[in-house]
Amino acid sequence: MKDINQTNQQILYYARNFLQCRGYNGFSYRDISQKLGIKNAAIHNYYPKKEDLVAALLEDSRKKLAENIAQIVESGGSAREQLQYYFDYALKEFDEGKSICPPGSVILDFKELPEKVKKQNLLLLDDILTWISGVLKAGLQQGEFSFSDSVEARAELVVEALMGARQLSSIKGRKTLVRSISLIKSDLGWKD
Repeated sequence: MKDINQTNQQILYYARNFLQCRGYNGFSYRDISQKLGIKNAAIHNYYPKKEDLVAALLEDSRKKLAENIAQIVESGGSAREQLQYYFDYALKEFDEGKSICPPGSVILDFKELPEKVKKQNLLLLDDILTWISGVLKAGLQQGEFSFSDSVEARAELVVEALMGARQLSSIKGRKTLVRSISLIKSDLGWKD
């Protein structure tokens, strides 16, 4: 049973990397099977269709996000510390070669995606936006941030800016992502 779980985790690991580096249509089961030295049929045993695999990846991303948020909240992190976590995570993934965030990895093909992938992607985006809205609201109340538009609108701007910066950074380099994060902070009235 342990080998089955390990194989599944390896499938998810490589699928996530391919998805975040190449997008939904940029990889196949063959790419994963070559990395693992297994047959495509072995992957189909776990995920009969690519949509099953990608929906599972996005659902796993939601679960990990919830776990990370719970840890941050439990540690008593300030609003700035929570938002910094989001920025640090984006930089870490970029440094690992993942120039596209999980929800951004399927946006290009969104209209043609299977419904279960669309659903999981929208749920993940909603989870991120809800969390960031809460962080921004707390930051405003605690005087850590200063802006006049709604927290929901500002949360969308933060997510949009970071998603776009990650993709542009894949061409222009890490400094573009770092600069964009700095501009987001400045726009929030972030005072160090």
